[in-house]
Amino acid sequence: MNADEADAKLHAWRKERDTPEKVAAAHRKVLLQRVVESMAFESEPVSLARLKTLLDLEKGT
Repeated sequence: MNADEADAKLHAWRKERDTPEKVAAAHRKVLLQRVVESMAFESEPVSLARLKTLLDLEKGT
């Protein structure tokens, strides 16, 4: 990727996330996958399905 392509990609990213709400939504969209990766790195693997189940249980209380 050259500098012009990188610049265009950055500008497109900023345009899609031009409000704090959009930035937060983008982070929420990938948060559970990042937790799965982090837990695996720490040798405490957990599946995405398990995290979703735990999150649903927490919401129910």
